[in-house]
Amino acid sequence: MREGFNIKFKSINTLSLISLHDCLIEEVLKTEQNLSILFDHIDVLSDHPLNDTGNAMYTGKARFTFVEFEILDSILYDTSNIKGKNRIIVEENAQRIELDISELLVEFEVLKNEEISNSDSYFIQRFDGSSSSKYNSDFGYWIIKYKKLIIEWEELIDKAWFEGR
Repeated sequence: MREGFNIKFKSINTLSLISLHDCLIEEVLKTEQNLSILFDHIDVLSDHPLNDTGNAMYTGKARFTFVEFEILDSILYDTSNIKGKNRIIVEENAQRIELDISELLVEFEVLKNEEISNSDSYFIQRFDGSSSSKYNSDFGYWIIKYKKLIIEWEELIDKAWFEGR
C-alpha cells in the first residue's frame, strides 16, 4: 500500500457511520487473510465517535482493511457490445462478467453500499458503483463477507459535499 499514508484516525466495524458515495478506490492489496483498499477520501458522518465537529466531514486518504474476508461476488456488467440502444438496463442488456476483485476495484467509484447481513462472527456488505475507464466505467458490484473492518484515515478536512458547504 502507498508509502506516506499518515494514519491519524482508526475505527473498527463503523462502516454504518461512513458515507462512500462518490469515493474512488485508488489501490487494492489482497493477501490470504486480508483485503486492503485505499480510497481517495471517505465521508465520516457526524455521529461517528471520532468526528466531534457536528458535521459529516470528508477526509484525506483512507484505508479499509477487511480482516478474514471472502469475496462472494465480483461482477461487472459489460456494455461494450450493446449497439443502437438509447437506454440500457444493465441487468437485462449487459453481459454479466465475473472479475477478480483486484481487477474490479482499481478505480472503482462507490455509489452505494449496504449491509446484507451480520452476526456475532461476520458481516456481509455489498458495494455498487462504476468501474474504471478500462471497463468503460460500466456498472459493477461486489459482495464481501468479513470478520472485522478496520477503517483508517489521515484527517478530517472539511464538510462533506452533502453538508451544503
